[in-house]
Formats: sequence, structure tokens, C-alpha cells
Amino acid sequence: MSDRKNQKGKPRGKSYGHPMYQAQGEQRHYLQACVKPDVWAVIQQLKADHGITISGAAHHLMRLGAGLPPLFPFNQPSSDSND
Repeated sequence: MSDRKNQKGKPRGKSYGHPMYQAQGEQRHYLQACVKPDVWAVIQQLKADHGITISGAAHHLMRLGAGLPPLFPFNQPSSDSND
């Protein structure tokens, strides 16, 4: 994991959607949502398992729910496979 830190000096999670920061000029849309405890638990688990941000985990779940393909790092072949 990179050595990126947030403003308080704590390590940040990986960016979701691109191995580096999003491309310059890429449109972004922000939303705020209140989620039920079961959804929050899944978001927290994705965050812990993959080292991504809460926002990245929520974005991943929204893409899957919309029938869209996953973005980085979920579109990469798994290195856990020993086949």
C-alpha cells in the first residue's frame, strides 16, 4: 500500500476506479446517503478486506447493483488463486 496520508496524518485507503488518481477533467458527482446497518457492515467489510476507502466500497456496490462492471482493483485477476 502506498504511503499516502490524509490531513490528520492517518493512512488513506486505495483509490477505487483507477490505480492512480482520477484523470484530470473527469466529471465527478457527489451524493450523500443514509444506509441501514446491514449495508454499512458490507461497506466496512469491503474496506477492510481490500484496503479501499468507504467511498470506494460504496461506489463498488452501487456499480454492481446497477449492473455495471467493477473498476480497479476489483477488475484485476485475483492473485490468491493457485490454479
